[in-house]
Amino acid sequence: MLLFVMTLKPNALALSLLIPVIVSAILAIEAWRPRYAPRGKVFALLMFAIGLWSAAYALELASVSREAMLFWLKVEYLAIPYISVLMLLVILQFSGLNTFISSRHIGFLLIIPVLTMFLSITHEYHSLYYKDVTVNTSGNFPLLQLSLGPWYYVHVIYSYVIILYSVAVLSKKLYYQRSLFRNQLIFMLIAVIIPLATFTVYFAGLMPVKNIDPTPFAFAASGLAMSVSILKFRMLDLMPIAREHVFRSMGDGLVILDKKSRLVDCNPMTINVFGWNKIPYGSSSDQLWHNYPKVIELLSVSGSEIREFSTVINGKEHVYLGSASDIKNHKKDVVGKLIVIHDITQRHVLQETIRKSEEKLRLLNAEKDKLFSIIAHDLRGPIGAFSKLTEMFLTENDLTAGEMKTIATDMNHSAQSLQGLLENLLQWSRMQRDDVTIKKQYLYVKPLVDKSLDLLREPVLSKTLFIKNMVPVNLMVYADENMLQTVLRNLLSNAIKFTPKGGNIIIQSKETDGNANIRVRDTGIGMPAEMIAQLYNFEQKTGRQGTEGEPSTGLGLILCKDFIEKNGGILEVESEEGKGSTFSFTVPLHNAVVVS
Repeated sequence: MLLFVMTLKPNALALSLLIPVIVSAILAIEAWRPRYAPRGKVFALLMFAIGLWSAAYALELASVSREAMLFWLKVEYLAIPYISVLMLLVILQFSGLNTFISSRHIGFLLIIPVLTMFLSITHEYHSLYYKDVTVNTSGNFPLLQLSLGPWYYVHVIYSYVIILYSVAVLSKKLYYQRSLFRNQLIFMLIAVIIPLATFTVYFAGLMPVKNIDPTPFAFAASGLAMSVSILKFRMLDLMPIAREHVFRSMGDGLVILDKKSRLVDCNPMTINVFGWNKIPYGSSSDQLWHNYPKVIELLSVSGSEIREFSTVINGKEHVYLGSASDIKNHKKDVVGKLIVIHDITQRHVLQETIRKSEEKLRLLNAEKDKLFSIIAHDLRGPIGAFSKLTEMFLTENDLTAGEMKTIATDMNHSAQSLQGLLENLLQWSRMQRDDVTIKKQYLYVKPLVDKSLDLLREPVLSKTLFIKNMVPVNLMVYADENMLQTVLRNLLSNAIKFTPKGGNIIIQSKETDGNANIRVRDTGIGMPAEMIAQLYNFEQKTGRQGTEGEPSTGLGLILCKDFIEKNGGILEVESEEGKGSTFSFTVPLHNAVVVS
C-alpha cells in the first residue's frame, strides 16, 4: 500500500475529489457528537462510507499502474455496496419509520451488499462482477476500463430499488408536511436525487468522458445539501424523531388506526395496558379489543368520543378513560383515528373511597338519629311510667294490698322493659366500637332457650301465651354464649310482644349442612312486605308497639343480625300480615367445627 501511495501522480480530477472527502468527514464528525447519539450515528456511518469511496476513487485516479488502480478499486468497494442501505436507514430514521425496521430486517438488507463487496474484491477468480479490467492510456492520465459482469447489474438494480424507495418515502413526507420540517425534507430529497441522477447518466453511457464515474463528485453537492439541512435547519436536532420520542415516552396510551380501523402504530404504554407481547400491526379493532366493547364503541362515531373501561394488569384492576378523535390530512379528509388512553385508576380509587366514606357517614348519622330517638322516646316511656307509679306510692295513702300488687307488677314490667332496652343499647354500642370479644364454645341450645323464657315469664303469663320449646336436649352448637343468649332473648321477646293473648309460640330446630337451624314461630300480627324489607335498615323506623302497647325500637333485630353473622350464620324472616312471623337463624354444629 505504501508503494502505491509513493507512485501516485495527482491530477486535477483526483484533487477535486478532496471536496466530497472533506465535506463527508466534517458531516461524519458533526453527526457523531454525543448530542445527536444514537440518532446521528447512522448518518455518520453514511458520511464515512461516502468519504471512503471518494478518497479511494481519488487515489485510483492518481495511480499510474494497473495493480495500484485495482487495489484502490477494491478499497472503494468496502464502502460502495453499503451506501444505498445506509441512506435508506437515515431517511427512515428522519421520517420516524425506523420502528418498522428490526435488526433482522437490516440483516436481510445487507445480504446483497456483503455479497457485492466479496465478489468485487475477488473478481479475478470468477468474473461475476467484472469480466475483465484493463487500463486505458489514451487520455491525459490512465483510467481503468471495466467490462461488467452479471452481479454488477444485480448490485445496480438493488441500489436503485432502495434509493427509489427512499425518494418515495421523502416525497410522501414532503407532500403532507407543513412546518419547519418541510425545509429539512426538501434538502434531504435534493441530497438523494443528485447522486441518483448522476449515476443514471453515467450508467446509461451519456457522460462526455468515458471510464470516469461522476457519482463521488455528485456526493460533494449532495453533502452540501445535507450541510444546509443540518446547520441551517438543524436536521439532527429538530428532525421528526422528536415527535416519535414524545409518542413513545408518553405516559398515556396512544393508538393510531387507519380508515378501516386497523392498527397502524401504538406506543409502549398501550402494549402494557392491553397485555400485548408485541405491536399487532394491521390487526382490526374487533380482533384487538373483542374483550373491550367500550373501546370499540369509541370508533363507531365520527368526531370525538370518550369511554371508561377497565383491564387487569398483574392481577390488579386498572381503570382507564379512552378518548378518540379523527385524524385529518391537509385536505381535511379523515384518514384514521387517534385513541388516547389515560389511566384514572387512582382517581377512581379516590372516588370510591370518598363514596364509601360518605355512605359510612350517612349510616353514622342514621345511627345517631336512631339512638336519639330511642333515648328521647323509648327510654322516656318506661322511665315515665316508673316515675308515675312510684309517685302513686308516695301520694296515695289508702292503697289496698291488691292495688299495691298491681302497681308493683306494672313497675316490674317497666323495669324489665327498661333493662332489656338498656342491654340492647349497651351491646349495640360495643358493636359500633368493635369492643365485642367473641368467645366461641360448645353450647347446648335448649337450656339457653329455657333461660330466655324464664326471664320473659311475666309477659308470657300476663298474655296467657302457649310456648313450646321443641329444641332437642342434645342439640349442641359452636358459638359465643352471650351473643347466642342475646339473640334468643330478643327473638322470643319480639314474638311475645307481637302475639295477642292466647297465642302460640314454638321454638324448633333442625340440622342441615353442618349447621343448626333454630326457628322461633309465632301466631302474632305478622308484618307487611315493606316492613320486612326495612327491618335491618337504620335509616328507617321499623319499631312499633306490641299488641298490649309494649314499646319496641327495632334495635334488637339489628343486633341479632350482627351477632349471628359474627358467629358464621345467617338470620332470615318469613312473615305474613295477620298470620304471624317466623324468625330463623343458623349456627355451626359442634361436630362441624375443628377447634385448633
